[in-house]
Amino acid sequence: MTTPWWETFFDETYADFGLAAADPERVAAIVEFLLKTLDLKAGDRLFDQCCGIGRLSLPLARRGLRVVGVDQVAGYLERARAAAASMDLPVECHCADAMAFVADPPCHGAVNWFTSFGYHEDDAVNVRMFQRAYESLRPGGRYAVDYISMPMVFARFQTRHFTEKEPGGVIVLEEPKPDFARGMIESEWTFLHTDGRRDRRRVSTRIYMPHEIVALLRRCGFGAIELYGSTGGEPFDRLSPRCIAVARK
Repeated sequence: MTTPWWETFFDETYADFGLAAADPERVAAIVEFLLKTLDLKAGDRLFDQCCGIGRLSLPLARRGLRVVGVDQVAGYLERARAAAASMDLPVECHCADAMAFVADPPCHGAVNWFTSFGYHEDDAVNVRMFQRAYESLRPGGRYAVDYISMPMVFARFQTRHFTEKEPGGVIVLEEPKPDFARGMIESEWTFLHTDGRRDRRRVSTRIYMPHEIVALLRRCGFGAIELYGSTGGEPFDRLSPRCIAVARK
């Protein structure tokens, strides 16, 4: 059997580089945006799809929300549970496929952040994530989806991009290649370690334009869909850094 791509991509190296190293100011801005646009208050239940190590679940729980998180990576959930326990936060973590897991009882809001869907070239597979969110919400509940801003990506396309989270640390080289026939971006990530090791891994992401994300949400029954260009709350445009859709059940 072939090992699922995510088992080798989302390891502890990626967690330390791409998850634990998240900018605190950026995370704080996301939290404020979600509380406002999802109309959440202390005591409400929030469903966090693909919650990882809890980089959103934990700060949202600190604001008084009861968070239900799901992720397939058991090691990430162990870190999230340990952090939540150390701070006595109401975070409930489930190790399961987010395309199949439904929160019970239903939640007041749901979130899918940091491009946590769209890894399959079949829309019928990708849309399962939105369907499970719909089923996890109370009537009137809102769902926020954060995705790559494809118009901006192609307006400013780079064939190579280096990222270094901290001076002297791991450097990551991203090399994306669009496959327009399949509607995918194939990216090779090379982790350049301080001891000279090179660790390569690949990820495929669907080329979803904003209107296509809106169409998938509508297919699931969502309405009142709004598009934002960042957590600053401005309307989406072609050079927006992110594509954020907020929809209501």
